[in-house]
Amino acid sequence: MMTNVRTLALGASVLILGLWFLAAGNSGAADDKADVRQAVQKIAEAIEKGDAEQAKMLAGELAKDNDLEPVMYLMKKREAKGKAKGYFGVGKTPGTIEPDGIEAKIMNLGKQVKPQKQIDKESEALAEMAYRIAAIAEIAQVKPNDKANNPTKKKQWAEYAGSMRKGADELAEAAKEKKAPAIKAAASKVYSSCNNCHGDFRDD
Repeated sequence: MMTNVRTLALGASVLILGLWFLAAGNSGAADDKADVRQAVQKIAEAIEKGDAEQAKMLAGELAKDNDLEPVMYLMKKREAKGKAKGYFGVGKTPGTIEPDGIEAKIMNLGKQVKPQKQIDKESEALAEMAYRIAAIAEIAQVKPNDKANNPTKKKQWAEYAGSMRKGADELAEAAKEKKAPAIKAAASKVYSSCNNCHGDFRDD
């Protein structure tokens, strides 16, 4: 009887320890995501202020210590909880603007000119989103994909990143000025740059 009790106690201890390690691992991943998000946000704020040198320096620092993948993942759809909790989304509060993810929102904006009433409501969030896209493009310029492994491909990568940055800058201006047609055009440019780049450099 005592043997069974000790076995159960040992089993419970192992289970608790396993759950603790799992929780600690998830917490570490969440912290890493938050650190990358905060670093990208600082670059976005520097770009918004027109401080190109600061943005470039911060992008270089982030690129030294991080892969590009977690940076790009920040553009995925946000959720109030779960794995997608740490992504940027669109706007201050999850779910108030749909679709609530940078990549999905860019695709949506590029499809057709949105009603002016919607643009008036979302303009501030769209400008914030655009500066974040510009920050990610800034990082991409100094952190080429592993497939950009020769002069031709490096040039191609730089052109895609530059086009993404230019489209983001145009989107920020259009959003601040609440110009719906210009927002559509800039969003289409950003999406085209990203889509073409994925076609040439995304892992199989």
